[in-house]
Amino acid sequence: MRNQATEWSSNDVPMGDLTDAWQSVLSSSYREWQIPRRLPATFFAHVKTHDFAGAGIVETVCDPCSGQRMRAQLRHDDEPYIGVQLTTEGRERFKIGDSGIEVASGDVVVWTTDQSVEFEVMERLHKVTLMIPWSVMRERLPARNQPLVGGKIESRTGVGSLLAVHLLALSNEIATLDPGVQGSVSRATLELLGIALSGQQPSASFDASATMLRRAQDYILQHLHEDDLSPARIAQANRISLRYLHMLFQRNDATVSGWILDRRLHSCKQALTDPAYSRQQIAEIAFRWGFNSTSHFCRAFKEKYGASPGEIRRAVLRDPSGRE
Repeated sequence: MRNQATEWSSNDVPMGDLTDAWQSVLSSSYREWQIPRRLPATFFAHVKTHDFAGAGIVETVCDPCSGQRMRAQLRHDDEPYIGVQLTTEGRERFKIGDSGIEVASGDVVVWTTDQSVEFEVMERLHKVTLMIPWSVMRERLPARNQPLVGGKIESRTGVGSLLAVHLLALSNEIATLDPGVQGSVSRATLELLGIALSGQQPSASFDASATMLRRAQDYILQHLHEDDLSPARIAQANRISLRYLHMLFQRNDATVSGWILDRRLHSCKQALTDPAYSRQQIAEIAFRWGFNSTSHFCRAFKEKYGASPGEIRRAVLRDPSGRE
């Protein structure tokens, strides 16, 4: 018997209702959230939720956006929840209490609904989140009387790595799990999570140059669609010298222009393989992400991915699962 999911897509929402609809679906999936800024007409998001033995699994894909849970939202909660998020693609920044955390592909972050949380998605994000009532999780953490503070879990090694793999497999297989085994799978999930959380360490702080680099990269991502984006403009917007900007990228074995090109190509590839953009011409997608020459885009795309934009799109149409 299949575990039925609830799905929502921005494609089904009238343009004028997009911001309110997105706030509503976030609030129904992750407890109550507020969207502080209106969304652009091009914003895309898809959310799929599964009930999971008293908890919930939420799979989300969304374009850059932001949200916050402040005192007004916290007061409406009937009980605290723990959110355990695995990012599978993209980049997101959290402010949990007074701590800033940045997550990327492969990272696991924990946040709780009883404290203020803000998020900002910096580039199209794919994530899987396990939403667990604190009353369900508490018995796995007998040494704690209050919910966790929140932060990153080391997900590259040890138990955190096992947890990341488990969350990904759970999101992929939850729809096929027989309801009769969900209780057992849930208990195993909570036991693994309890072990990972019991050894949770605070996130490391970032140094000044790393913070400035992320700020410059964030500016690039926010203006990626503008064809006049240049190193000089980026430096001026961030109130740093052009020389210092180049040095920040060089420390990471990159150039400013190269990083912009890479992000544009990455965004175009995502669009070419996304059904939401299936009606857009390749040239339209290229121009959408800041290219002003279709031939230049096609050459750069093939050099990076080893196939033309058209070949990538046709491959996905042949096999939407992505398996050749």
